[in-house]
Amino acid sequence: MTPTTATSRPPQLRRRGFKARDGLILAGLALALGGLAWRALIDFSYDWQWSDMPRYLLYCDEAGWQPGVLLRGLGLTLKLAVWASAVAMLAGLALALARLSRSLYLKLMARTVVEVCRNIPPLVLVFIAFYFLSAALLPWDRLLAFVNQWPPALKSILEASTMRTGELNVFFPAVAALALYEAAYFAEIFRGAILSVSRGQGEAAWCLGLSRWQSLRSVILPQAFRKAVPQLAGQFISTVKESSIVSVLSLAELTYSGQQLSTTTHRLFEVWLTVAALYFAFNFSLSLFFQRLER
Repeated sequence: MTPTTATSRPPQLRRRGFKARDGLILAGLALALGGLAWRALIDFSYDWQWSDMPRYLLYCDEAGWQPGVLLRGLGLTLKLAVWASAVAMLAGLALALARLSRSLYLKLMARTVVEVCRNIPPLVLVFIAFYFLSAALLPWDRLLAFVNQWPPALKSILEASTMRTGELNVFFPAVAALALYEAAYFAEIFRGAILSVSRGQGEAAWCLGLSRWQSLRSVILPQAFRKAVPQLAGQFISTVKESSIVSVLSLAELTYSGQQLSTTTHRLFEVWLTVAALYFAFNFSLSLFFQRLER
């Protein structure tokens, strides 16, 4: 038997050909979907009206083409996800490093934060962040007055990346609640990725004279980030979906926009199917992007 060397590659998995049972499974799925479509379009007594849906995505006025209420909601959902994920990644990395540190105090503090945030429903965190931490502790009147004194260009950049100035007291508590919830999961992703790096890498860095921080920054973390890309991608997509919980704060993200639109137009099925299609198209595009990034 030939010994396995360090340069040997694992054998490629053999591709399984298309078999008869695969055709039967696909035919069954097609019949099931066809039956559901027939039930929805023919037997279900509902007056489908899709003609109004396009103008809730894009409409044209004197200023030209403008995003409709659903596209504006999708844009706010993206802003919430980006801000929350950026804060959660930084906080999660800090928590992961604290849990792997030599300090028992830091380990206990990080473990407590992770377990508390991971075992509390995100909706509860939203209410705590908005009604207690934000409303009771932060002087929003003075903060908003300070922002209103900024130069117009700087104020425009802030509003373009977040919301209108008068709604920042709702936007940032929502971001904080989402980031706090997601940070617990990012922390475990980073911790697992760091532990998956071979211990010999750290020992080699120590032999080269690198300090603990230098070896972590230049040797361990770059390899850990590469290993964590699939999990980080999945967690970001989860953040996009979980951002819908902030609709309870009347933030006009995609879910809240769909809720208001279905109430005013009484087009319940059309609106929610369109909202589901927007979520799917956006998240599926993200998954394809992250797959390409991983390769």
